Amino acid sequence: MRLPGLLLRPRLLVPLAGIALGVALAAAGLLRRLDAVPVATFEVRPGRFVREVEARGSLKAVKATPIVVPPESRRSQKVAFLAPDGALLEAGAVVVEFDPYDAEREAADSQSDLDAAHAKIDKAKADGGKNERSIAIDREVAQGDLKRAESYKLTDETIYSRHQIIESRLSRELAATQVDVSGKRLAASGRLSEADRALGEIDAKKADFKLQMARKSLSALRVTAPHQGLLALERNWRGEVTVVGDTLWPGQKVAELPDLSQLEAKVFVLEADGAGLKAGLSARVAIEGRPGEEYPASVARVEPLAKTTGWQSPVRYFEAALSLAKTDPSFMKPGQRVRAVIRLEEAQGVLAVPRGAVFDRDGRRVVYRRQGTMFVPVEVTIGRQSVSRVVIDKGLHPGDTVALRDPTAKRGSEPEKPAATGGPAR
Repeated sequence: MRLPGLLLRPRLLVPLAGIALGVALAAAGLLRRLDAVPVATFEVRPGRFVREVEARGSLKAVKATPIVVPPESRRSQKVAFLAPDGALLEAGAVVVEFDPYDAEREAADSQSDLDAAHAKIDKAKADGGKNERSIAIDREVAQGDLKRAESYKLTDETIYSRHQIIESRLSRELAATQVDVSGKRLAASGRLSEADRALGEIDAKKADFKLQMARKSLSALRVTAPHQGLLALERNWRGEVTVVGDTLWPGQKVAELPDLSQLEAKVFVLEADGAGLKAGLSARVAIEGRPGEEYPASVARVEPLAKTTGWQSPVRYFEAALSLAKTDPSFMKPGQRVRAVIRLEEAQGVLAVPRGAVFDRDGRRVVYRRQGTMFVPVEVTIGRQSVSRVVIDKGLHPGDTVALRDPTAKRGSEPEKPAATGGPAR
């Protein structure tokens, strides 16, 4: 009985061993599936590539009548009254009025200077006449002395002593010298009096010029609207408008009366997103307060240099003007906030992959292309780029499948960083 038992035991062990091996293999396969990390992929197909950038700004009139401080004032003016921003003005309505105190004081000072200059001229004339008369009298006396000395000169040595003859000659010479000096003094006095009068005339002309300027300033204290329109106050580089109490200079722009029949959008594009921004590009404009509505536009002009929009912010923007295809004055007004989307690039039939599928490996731009059950690194050439997609000029073909992460990275290890696709790589 033991022999049959011994013969049947191996037969029972064979199926049991097979079952155990199957369970072990299944368990091993299950462990491999759990240990494997799935790789997201992307199938490369020709398609449309679009790069757009968002910009924000406001509406402004293409044509507007500027309102400036009259240049006739020729001096700074302090604002005493200013029409409110956005007010509907009739023709002839007062837009800005200046404080007359400074102009009135300047006019009074100039009038006083003019009166003083005229008094100086009169004094110079009176002093000159008095000096000329005094010198003329001295000259007449000297001429009389010279005439008498010539008439009664002593020259006969037989009659007069040598001392008398010398004294007579000295008297004649002295009289002649006095006549000559009196003539020179009279001429010098005339020139001095003329110079004093000329200086007085110069002071009078200066005072008169200042007086005329002050009177022009007084006549230009009010600036009125040349025609009916909606007032839009001018903003400075800080975005602030003029207020009562500010000082303005001749020729400075205060406001404008825009022509509402044609508006444009003045928008600002971040400097980092401004690559390729130029005139002629298409755009879409959405007006604040009108959700779901977009209006076609095109880039009319772009400022060549980026600049800040606020004195406290270091961020720089490119300023661009968007020409609207159509203006509707019923709801489009200057100053309304807008959001614009500008299409910088557009291409058809190109191979574009997500930006995260491109990696930097040993200084080369590569993607991991699937070949069978493996991913092989393939060097590629980068072309156009957007925020999320990159155009592949060389290295891939339609139908290729690429990994969206580094398939060589192990679980728990730091994955390889995508390549910095800041510009085309060759």
